[in-house]
Amino acid sequence: MPVSRTKSLLAIATLALSGCVAGESMMQETTRSLARTAVNGAANHYLPGVNVSPYTDCVINNAQTGELMQLAQYASAGANGATQAWPVVRTIASRPEATQCLIQSLSATDLLKVGGASL
Repeated sequence: MPVSRTKSLLAIATLALSGCVAGESMMQETTRSLARTAVNGAANHYLPGVNVSPYTDCVINNAQTGELMQLAQYASAGANGATQAWPVVRTIASRPEATQCLIQSLSATDLLKVGGASL
């Protein structure tokens, strides 16, 4: 095979692979976005009146890929989505890393202050 043809095939293969990587990245972003929607819905349902953003961030950042995919599916489940997502959310939130993340997030936003004193 001539060198120029080999280089051409390598260039095509490189472009094809970069397209796969970009596609995978887009899929991961979409999955995380949908999972975030499910976590927000569940947290708002079970923790009414609470700013759930720090909670959601900690859950999403400590979820495994399978859990993110499961939560993403619940995002389109309508009213039942929050109920279906909540056990998964609680499992993730109960992990030491997620709990530590939540404590740090709440401390940083002064949500753990009572009467001006930090807890």
